[in-house]
Amino acid sequence: MNNRSKRGSKILVKSSLILIGIYLIGNSVFASFQEGYDLYRKGKYYEAEDVLLKEKEISPKNLDIYAVLGWCYLYTGRYKMAIDISNEGLKINPNDTRFLSTLGRSYMELKKYKEATDYLQKAITINPNNPYYYYYLGKIYLDQNKLYFAETAFSASIMLKGDNYSFYSYRGAVYEKMNRLKEAEQDYKKALSLKPNDPRLKQALIDVITKETEQESKFE
Repeated sequence: MNNRSKRGSKILVKSSLILIGIYLIGNSVFASFQEGYDLYRKGKYYEAEDVLLKEKEISPKNLDIYAVLGWCYLYTGRYKMAIDISNEGLKINPNDTRFLSTLGRSYMELKKYKEATDYLQKAITINPNNPYYYYYLGKIYLDQNKLYFAETAFSASIMLKGDNYSFYSYRGAVYEKMNRLKEAEQDYKKALSLKPNDPRLKQALIDVITKETEQESKFE
């Protein structure tokens, strides 16, 4: 084999090794993110955080890492950290609704309703078909006693996803506050049909029926 052939063979081997290395590193990063995501799904939020923070150093442009970290912080009550990591994600992609939603929910928990509403409304503008954005808006309006806005938001979430008991439960609470007791009763019954063994729903239904009976007795 002449020198030119030997040189060509070495270059080919080196290129192959580089490609194999890139492939193995890529698979390793994906596997580690998947590990962190699986831990998150199991509710092991702090363990997931440890894995994902290491992955963030290796793959700082991977938006999935920022999103799942935000959820880990959100579900462990570390709302300011959820806000910080979501803002980092937004710098990479300003239109990623996962970050807008996490920001809205975090500000909601901190009772900063103006900021929460702004982020959730922006998420709805980008993706109007996600029922949970309306649901979180409804919760914000209910907390502020803005009942007509809350009713509209919960109704929108139900229109998009009619099999979530929480949507009916919260709209039932709105109707009860509005003294629209029959509609509240219907929503609590629907919520119970979706989650039959929930003691709070059972009690809510009993309470609203009691109110209806008391009101009817006044007119007899």
